[in-house]
Amino acid sequence: MGRFSDDWVVDRSMFEYVNGGSCTCCGISHMGMNMVEFMQACSDLETDDGKKEVDTPWPTFMKEEIWADRVNLRKGMKTTMPTYKARSSSLPDILQFVLSLPAKEKRRIFQIPRDEVSEILKSKYSIGGAYLVVLCAVVEQVANFNVTGYKLDGRGETEVDFENVVDFDKRGGFTLTNDGIFDVESDSVLDESIKTFFAFLPRLGGPKLMPRSKKTEEAEENDDEEAKEEVEPETVTGVRGQSFRADRRLCRLLLARYWADSIFKKFDRRGGENKDEEEGEGEGENEIDAKIDLDLKGLEKLNIQHAERKKAEAKQEENLFRQV
Repeated sequence: MGRFSDDWVVDRSMFEYVNGGSCTCCGISHMGMNMVEFMQACSDLETDDGKKEVDTPWPTFMKEEIWADRVNLRKGMKTTMPTYKARSSSLPDILQFVLSLPAKEKRRIFQIPRDEVSEILKSKYSIGGAYLVVLCAVVEQVANFNVTGYKLDGRGETEVDFENVVDFDKRGGFTLTNDGIFDVESDSVLDESIKTFFAFLPRLGGPKLMPRSKKTEEAEENDDEEAKEEVEPETVTGVRGQSFRADRRLCRLLLARYWADSIFKKFDRRGGENKDEEEGEGEGENEIDAKIDLDLKGLEKLNIQHAERKKAEAKQEENLFRQV
């Protein structure tokens, strides 16, 4: 069994879960569903991936807990897809904004510590127990994916391209492929990775959370059992046959969402600052105009007073002349 292989994930999850202490499945409602029904609820699952996991050495309650949370995670992520879809029209402007940032700031944006992924799963999606243990092992597998010998997990050109630029560095955690130098003023390699990332961003808005391969979808649409069996025959999995491909895709999707959220906040904040500056300039102009108006009114008042004085002096001179 190779390190970081799918078999390694199975054994690692079993070891960590058993040594974690108490069984958490008793406090989790499984909605009266069994593992097969949970698999069917995961519409992005490839044809044979779920069947292969039936043979894992995990106890039944652990399998059902894992599949229950797999469904819950997908439901939670699907509810926020409209948020990313709403950004689709502004992505070109946001891309130019990101590319205009200093190299160091761009690197800071595209960094996420490995432990942060599990924190997001716990706090944002309420994932815990056995599935959290599995995903922690899968995150480590994704970080070391290049040593597994597996083919790429992505489905579709943009997802495959994004998977190719997801990198892991011990200093910064997950990041995008760059030249490996963290203190230079420019980074053309990182810029190309950022463009690849932005090409993938529209996928965050759907229509599907994780599209399946075209062969799988066509086979199921035609209800072709022979075609289903022929889908992905070359897939490399663990010795026991189970595959965590869908979980790895979910992990990379979480990375993309994390970076997208950070970028959107920075873009909105910068836009707000520009708006405040424009408003501030407008306020300054208004203050100047008000001051000018005030000065003009004061000058007009002085002119009136001066004219009245002139009239008074002229009248006084006229009276003096009459007396003489």
